[in-house]
Amino acid sequence: MKIIEVYNLKKKFKDHYVVKGVTFDVKKGEIFGFLGKNGAGKTTTMNMLTGIILPTEGSFTIGGKTNQEIDQIKRIIGVMPDAANYYYDLTAIEHLVFFSKLKKLKMKKSDLLAILERVGLKGHEKKKVGSYSFGMKKKLGIAQAILGKPQVVFLDEPTSGLDPESAVEIQQLIQELSQDHMTIFLTSHNLIEVERICDRIAIMENGIISKIGSMEELRALHQRTIRLSIKIKKEDSFIAHSMKNNLVDYVSDIQVKDQYLYCYLYKEADIPKLIHYLSSQNIDIYEVKTEKATLEDIFFDRTSSDAIDMIKT
Repeated sequence: MKIIEVYNLKKKFKDHYVVKGVTFDVKKGEIFGFLGKNGAGKTTTMNMLTGIILPTEGSFTIGGKTNQEIDQIKRIIGVMPDAANYYYDLTAIEHLVFFSKLKKLKMKKSDLLAILERVGLKGHEKKKVGSYSFGMKKKLGIAQAILGKPQVVFLDEPTSGLDPESAVEIQQLIQELSQDHMTIFLTSHNLIEVERICDRIAIMENGIISKIGSMEELRALHQRTIRLSIKIKKEDSFIAHSMKNNLVDYVSDIQVKDQYLYCYLYKEADIPKLIHYLSSQNIDIYEVKTEKATLEDIFFDRTSSDAIDMIKT
Protein backbone atom coordinates (compact mmCIF):
# COMPACT_ATOMS: atom_id res chain seq x y z
CA MET A 1 0.00 0.00 0.00
CA LYS A 2 1.36 3.42 -1.00
CA ILE A 3 1.20 6.13 1.64
CA ILE A 4 3.13 8.81 -0.29
CA GLU A 5 2.65 9.39 -4.02
CA VAL A 6 4.57 12.15 -5.78
CA TYR A 7 3.94 13.09 -9.41
CA ASN A 8 6.07 15.46 -11.53
CA LEU A 9 6.87 17.70 -8.56
CA LYS A 10 8.78 20.88 -9.43
CA LYS A 11 10.05 23.92 -7.56
CA LYS A 12 11.29 27.11 -9.16
CA PHE A 13 13.17 29.91 -7.40
CA LYS A 14 13.27 33.04 -9.53
CA ASP A 15 14.24 31.72 -12.99
CA HIS A 16 15.85 28.49 -11.81
CA TYR A 17 14.23 25.09 -11.23
CA VAL A 18 15.76 23.43 -8.17
CA VAL A 19 13.44 20.41 -8.42
CA LYS A 20 12.79 19.55 -12.06
CA GLY A 21 10.00 17.01 -11.96
CA VAL A 22 10.27 14.12 -9.50
CA THR A 23 7.90 11.16 -9.44
CA PHE A 24 8.07 8.40 -6.82
CA ASP A 25 6.06 6.63 -4.16
CA VAL A 26 6.66 5.39 -0.62
CA LYS A 27 5.02 2.26 0.78
CA LYS A 28 3.30 2.19 4.14
CA GLY A 29 5.62 1.09 6.96
CA GLU A 30 8.86 1.22 5.01
CA ILE A 31 12.02 3.15 5.78
CA PHE A 32 12.63 5.23 2.67
CA GLY A 33 16.08 6.76 2.22
CA PHE A 34 16.18 10.02 0.26
CA LEU A 35 19.71 10.97 -0.78
CA GLY A 36 21.50 13.62 -2.77
CA LYS A 37 24.57 15.79 -2.75
CA ASN A 38 24.24 19.37 -1.51
CA GLY A 39 22.23 21.33 -4.05
CA ALA A 40 20.62 18.24 -5.60
CA GLY A 41 17.13 19.32 -4.50
CA LYS A 42 16.39 16.77 -1.78
CA THR A 43 15.81 19.32 1.02
CA THR A 44 13.56 21.38 -1.24
CA THR A 45 11.56 18.23 -2.09
CA MET A 46 11.24 17.36 1.59
CA ASN A 47 10.17 20.92 2.40
CA MET A 48 7.39 20.68 -0.18
CA LEU A 49 6.14 17.36 1.19
CA THR A 50 6.04 18.74 4.74
CA GLY A 51 4.29 21.98 3.78
CA ILE A 52 7.17 24.36 4.49
CA ILE A 53 7.13 25.59 0.88
CA LEU A 54 4.61 25.21 -1.93
CA PRO A 55 5.31 23.38 -5.20
CA THR A 56 5.58 25.35 -8.43
CA GLU A 57 4.14 22.46 -10.43
CA GLY A 58 3.13 18.85 -9.89
CA SER A 59 1.28 17.18 -7.04
CA PHE A 60 1.58 14.72 -4.17
CA THR A 61 -0.61 12.83 -1.73
CA ILE A 62 0.22 11.67 1.80
CA GLY A 63 -2.18 9.34 3.56
CA GLY A 64 -4.76 9.97 0.85
CA LYS A 65 -4.64 13.76 1.32
CA THR A 66 -3.50 15.91 -1.60
CA ASN A 67 -1.07 18.82 -1.48
CA GLN A 68 -4.15 21.04 -1.77
CA GLU A 69 -5.06 19.76 1.72
CA ILE A 70 -1.69 20.53 3.32
CA ASP A 71 -3.23 21.49 6.68
CA GLN A 72 -4.74 18.01 6.93
CA ILE A 73 -1.43 16.43 5.86
CA LYS A 74 0.34 18.24 8.69
CA ARG A 75 -1.96 16.48 11.16
CA ILE A 76 -0.80 13.02 10.05
CA ILE A 77 2.94 13.62 9.75
CA GLY A 78 5.80 14.29 12.15
CA VAL A 79 8.93 16.20 11.24
CA MET A 80 12.40 16.31 12.73
CA PRO A 81 14.41 18.96 10.83
CA ASP A 82 18.19 18.83 10.73
CA ALA A 83 18.37 22.06 12.74
CA ALA A 84 15.62 21.31 15.27
CA ASN A 85 14.54 24.05 17.68
CA TYR A 86 14.85 23.31 21.38
CA TYR A 87 13.80 25.46 24.32
CA TYR A 88 16.73 25.04 26.68
CA ASP A 89 14.97 26.40 29.77
CA LEU A 90 12.23 23.78 29.51
CA THR A 91 12.48 20.24 30.81
CA ALA A 92 11.97 17.40 28.33
CA ILE A 93 8.42 16.78 29.53
CA GLU A 94 7.59 20.51 29.36
CA HIS A 95 9.06 20.57 25.86
CA LEU A 96 6.69 17.81 24.70
CA VAL A 97 3.72 19.42 26.44
CA PHE A 98 4.43 22.66 24.55
CA PHE A 99 4.69 20.96 21.14
CA SER A 100 1.66 18.74 21.74
CA LYS A 101 -0.37 21.92 22.33
CA LEU A 102 1.06 23.44 19.14
CA LYS A 103 -0.15 20.36 17.25
CA LYS A 104 -3.51 20.60 19.07
CA LEU A 105 -3.07 17.14 20.52
CA LYS A 106 -4.78 16.10 23.75
CA MET A 107 -2.16 13.95 25.43
CA LYS A 108 -1.84 12.75 28.99
CA LYS A 109 1.38 13.24 30.87
CA SER A 110 1.69 9.44 31.07
CA ASP A 111 1.60 9.28 27.25
CA LEU A 112 4.39 11.84 26.99
CA LEU A 113 6.48 9.98 29.55
CA ALA A 114 5.96 6.79 27.53
CA ILE A 115 7.30 8.54 24.41
CA LEU A 116 10.38 9.75 26.28
CA GLU A 117 10.97 6.23 27.54
CA ARG A 118 10.60 4.87 24.02
CA VAL A 119 13.34 7.14 22.66
CA GLY A 120 15.68 6.31 25.53
CA LEU A 121 15.20 9.37 27.73
CA LYS A 122 13.64 7.67 30.74
CA GLY A 123 15.07 9.23 33.91
CA HIS A 124 15.84 12.51 32.15
CA GLU A 125 12.27 13.83 31.93
CA LYS A 126 12.75 16.62 34.48
CA LYS A 127 16.18 17.75 33.31
CA LYS A 128 16.36 20.99 31.35
CA VAL A 129 17.02 20.50 27.66
CA GLY A 130 19.99 22.88 27.91
CA SER A 131 21.80 20.24 29.98
CA TYR A 132 21.22 17.50 27.39
CA SER A 133 24.04 16.04 25.32
CA PHE A 134 23.87 16.34 21.53
CA GLY A 135 22.65 12.74 21.25
CA MET A 136 19.94 13.28 23.85
CA LYS A 137 18.69 16.31 21.91
CA LYS A 138 18.45 14.17 18.79
CA LYS A 139 16.33 11.67 20.72
CA LEU A 140 14.12 14.49 21.98
CA GLY A 141 13.74 15.68 18.38
CA ILE A 142 12.46 12.24 17.40
CA ALA A 143 10.14 12.20 20.44
CA GLN A 144 8.74 15.52 19.27
CA ALA A 145 8.28 14.16 15.72
CA ILE A 146 6.29 11.08 16.85
CA LEU A 147 3.85 12.98 19.05
CA GLY A 148 0.33 11.78 18.25
CA LYS A 149 1.52 8.65 16.43
CA PRO A 150 1.82 10.19 12.93
CA GLN A 151 1.44 8.00 9.86
CA VAL A 152 4.65 9.36 8.29
CA VAL A 153 7.73 10.65 10.11
CA PHE A 154 10.22 12.84 8.21
CA LEU A 155 13.72 12.66 9.71
CA ASP A 156 16.38 14.99 8.35
CA GLU A 157 19.90 13.81 9.26
CA PRO A 158 18.82 12.12 12.53
CA THR A 159 22.32 10.82 13.35
CA SER A 160 24.54 13.61 12.02
CA GLY A 161 27.27 14.59 14.49
CA LEU A 162 26.65 11.63 16.80
CA ASP A 163 29.23 9.23 18.17
CA PRO A 164 28.95 5.64 16.81
CA GLU A 165 27.15 4.25 19.88
CA SER A 166 24.51 7.01 19.89
CA ALA A 167 24.05 6.66 16.11
CA VAL A 168 23.35 2.93 16.46
CA GLU A 169 20.79 3.65 19.19
CA ILE A 170 18.97 6.09 16.88
CA GLN A 171 19.10 3.60 13.98
CA GLN A 172 17.56 0.91 16.19
CA LEU A 173 14.85 3.34 17.27
CA ILE A 174 14.04 4.15 13.63
CA GLN A 175 13.70 0.45 12.84
CA GLU A 176 11.40 -0.03 15.84
CA LEU A 177 9.17 2.83 14.66
CA SER A 178 8.93 1.19 11.24
CA GLN A 179 7.98 -2.12 12.85
CA ASP A 180 5.22 -0.21 14.65
CA HIS A 181 3.75 0.62 11.19
CA MET A 182 5.09 4.17 10.99
CA THR A 183 6.51 5.15 7.61
CA ILE A 184 9.95 6.75 7.87
CA PHE A 185 11.15 9.24 5.25
CA LEU A 186 14.86 9.61 5.98
CA THR A 187 17.58 11.89 4.65
CA SER A 188 21.17 11.25 5.66
CA HIS A 189 24.74 11.76 4.50
CA ASN A 190 25.68 8.53 6.29
CA LEU A 191 25.52 6.10 3.37
CA ILE A 192 26.44 3.08 5.48
CA GLU A 193 23.51 3.87 7.76
CA VAL A 194 21.09 4.22 4.84
CA GLU A 195 22.29 0.95 3.29
CA ARG A 196 21.83 -0.83 6.61
CA ILE A 197 18.34 0.29 7.63
CA CYS A 198 16.44 1.51 4.55
CA ASP A 199 14.02 -0.71 2.62
CA ARG A 200 14.26 1.44 -0.52
CA ILE A 201 16.43 4.35 -1.55
CA ALA A 202 16.07 7.26 -3.96
CA ILE A 203 19.06 9.30 -5.15
CA MET A 204 18.58 12.84 -6.44
CA GLU A 205 20.96 14.51 -8.87
CA ASN A 206 20.52 17.98 -10.37
CA GLY A 207 16.85 18.23 -9.44
CA ILE A 208 15.73 14.79 -10.65
CA ILE A 209 15.71 11.26 -9.22
CA SER A 210 18.45 9.35 -11.01
CA LYS A 211 18.14 6.03 -9.16
CA ILE A 212 15.48 4.39 -7.00
CA GLY A 213 14.93 0.91 -5.57
CA SER A 214 16.03 -1.54 -2.91
CA MET A 215 19.76 -2.15 -2.43
CA GLU A 216 19.54 -5.35 -4.48
CA GLU A 217 17.72 -3.52 -7.28
CA LEU A 218 20.26 -0.68 -7.24
CA ARG A 219 23.13 -3.18 -7.30
CA ALA A 220 21.60 -4.99 -10.27
CA LEU A 221 21.36 -1.71 -12.19
CA HIS A 222 24.84 -0.56 -11.19
CA GLN A 223 27.03 -3.64 -11.08
CA ARG A 224 27.92 -4.82 -14.55
CA THR A 225 30.23 -7.56 -13.26
CA ILE A 226 30.60 -9.54 -10.04
CA ARG A 227 33.90 -9.16 -8.24
CA LEU A 228 35.29 -12.29 -6.62
CA SER A 229 38.38 -12.29 -4.42
CA ILE A 230 40.06 -15.69 -4.05
CA LYS A 231 42.96 -16.40 -1.71
CA ILE A 232 45.44 -18.98 -3.06
CA LYS A 233 49.01 -20.09 -2.45
CA LYS A 234 51.49 -17.43 -3.51
CA GLU A 235 53.35 -19.85 -5.76
CA ASP A 236 50.12 -20.53 -7.69
CA SER A 237 49.47 -16.87 -8.54
CA PHE A 238 51.50 -17.04 -11.79
CA ILE A 239 48.82 -19.35 -13.26
CA ALA A 240 46.31 -16.50 -13.25
CA HIS A 241 48.07 -14.77 -16.12
CA SER A 242 47.23 -17.69 -18.42
CA MET A 243 43.75 -18.30 -17.01
CA LYS A 244 41.83 -15.59 -18.81
CA ASN A 245 42.12 -17.20 -22.26
CA ASN A 246 40.41 -20.33 -20.93
CA LEU A 247 37.63 -18.42 -19.17
CA VAL A 248 36.64 -15.75 -21.69
CA ASP A 249 33.04 -16.98 -21.83
CA TYR A 250 32.26 -15.91 -18.28
CA VAL A 251 35.21 -13.92 -16.85
CA SER A 252 35.76 -10.35 -18.03
CA ASP A 253 39.07 -9.75 -16.26
CA ILE A 254 41.51 -11.31 -13.79
CA GLN A 255 44.03 -9.46 -11.68
CA VAL A 256 46.63 -10.77 -9.24
CA LYS A 257 47.85 -9.09 -6.06
CA ASP A 258 49.92 -10.92 -3.47
CA GLN A 259 48.03 -14.14 -2.70
CA TYR A 260 44.73 -12.99 -4.15
CA LEU A 261 43.02 -13.44 -7.50
CA TYR A 262 40.48 -10.73 -8.29
CA CYS A 263 38.10 -12.13 -10.88
CA TYR A 264 35.30 -10.20 -12.59
CA LEU A 265 32.43 -12.43 -13.70
CA TYR A 266 29.41 -11.60 -15.81
CA LYS A 267 26.96 -13.70 -13.78
CA GLU A 268 26.75 -15.04 -10.24
CA ALA A 269 25.81 -18.44 -11.69
CA ASP A 270 29.31 -18.71 -13.20
CA ILE A 271 31.09 -18.74 -9.83
CA PRO A 272 30.98 -22.57 -9.52
CA LYS A 273 32.51 -22.88 -13.00
CA LEU A 274 35.44 -20.72 -11.95
CA ILE A 275 36.00 -22.65 -8.71
CA HIS A 276 35.82 -25.94 -10.62
CA TYR A 277 38.39 -24.70 -13.12
CA LEU A 278 40.81 -23.63 -10.37
CA SER A 279 40.47 -27.03 -8.71
CA SER A 280 41.15 -28.76 -12.03
CA GLN A 281 44.41 -26.82 -12.20
CA ASN A 282 45.35 -28.14 -8.73
CA ILE A 283 45.19 -24.65 -7.23
CA ASP A 284 44.49 -24.69 -3.50
CA ILE A 285 41.73 -22.27 -2.50
CA TYR A 286 41.80 -20.84 1.03
CA GLU A 287 39.09 -18.19 0.85
CA VAL A 288 36.41 -16.97 -1.56
CA LYS A 289 34.55 -13.69 -1.16
CA THR A 290 31.94 -12.09 -3.37
CA GLU A 291 32.31 -8.32 -3.16
CA LYS A 292 29.04 -6.52 -3.83
CA ALA A 293 28.71 -2.87 -4.72
CA THR A 294 28.04 -0.67 -1.69
CA LEU A 295 25.64 2.27 -1.60
CA GLU A 296 28.73 4.48 -1.64
CA ASP A 297 29.81 2.86 -4.94
CA ILE A 298 26.34 3.41 -6.38
CA PHE A 299 26.00 6.97 -5.04
CA PHE A 300 29.33 8.04 -6.54
CA ASP A 301 28.80 5.79 -9.58
CA ARG A 302 31.98 3.79 -9.06
CA THR A 303 32.21 0.95 -11.55
CA SER A 304 34.04 -2.37 -11.64
CA SER A 305 36.62 -0.82 -13.96
CA ASP A 306 37.46 1.66 -11.22
CA ALA A 307 38.17 -1.24 -8.88
CA ILE A 308 40.40 -2.89 -11.50
CA ASP A 309 42.38 0.32 -11.91
CA MET A 310 42.86 0.48 -8.12
CA ILE A 311 44.29 -3.04 -8.11
CA LYS A 312 46.65 -2.24 -10.98
CA THR A 313 48.01 0.77 -9.12
